[in-house]
Amino acid sequence: MACSKALALVLFSAMIGSVCAQADSLTLRIRHAPLCDTILTISQLQQLRPRTVEVSAHDGEKATYQGALLWDVLALGCPSVPGSAKRERVGMVVRVDAWDGYHATIALMEADTSFRERPVLLTWARDGAPLDAHYGPLQIIVPGEKRHARNVRNVKMLSVVAP
Repeated sequence: MACSKALALVLFSAMIGSVCAQADSLTLRIRHAPLCDTILTISQLQQLRPRTVEVSAHDGEKATYQGALLWDVLALGCPSVPGSAKRERVGMVVRVDAWDGYHATIALMEADTSFRERPVLLTWARDGAPLDAHYGPLQIIVPGEKRHARNVRNVKMLSVVAP
C-alpha cells in the first residue's frame, strides 16, 4: 500500500513538473524580415506595462481582457519596428498567425496609441484568469470591432510586413 502511494506521488509530481515546463516554454515568435526574427516567452510579455480592455462578445456578454499593447510587444521583440520611419510604418501591416492555421492582418498604425484611441492588445487573461486552451495562451483583441474576425486566438506568430 505504501509503495502504491509513493508511486502515485512520483507520477503526480512528474505530471505537475511537465505542466510547469510547458508553461515556461510557451512562446511567441515575432518577425520583421530581414531586420528581426525573435522569440519571446509569456513571462517576458507579462513584464510589459499591463493594459485592460472591456469588449462585448457576439452574444453581447462583456469581458475584460488583460495584456499588453501590441505596439509594446512589437517594440520589445523587434526594435526595428518603432525604429522605422513613420512614413514606412503607415503602410505596414501585422500578420497574426494562430496555431490552428487561422490568420488576420492589422494595420500597424492600429497598434500605435498616437493613431488610435483604443489600440490593439495582445492578451493572456480574461476576467482575471489566464486564457483557457480554446483562446490562449495568447489572443489578439481589437477593441471597437463589430465583428470579431481579427480577434485571433491561440496566437503563435506576429509578422510585420511592409508593402
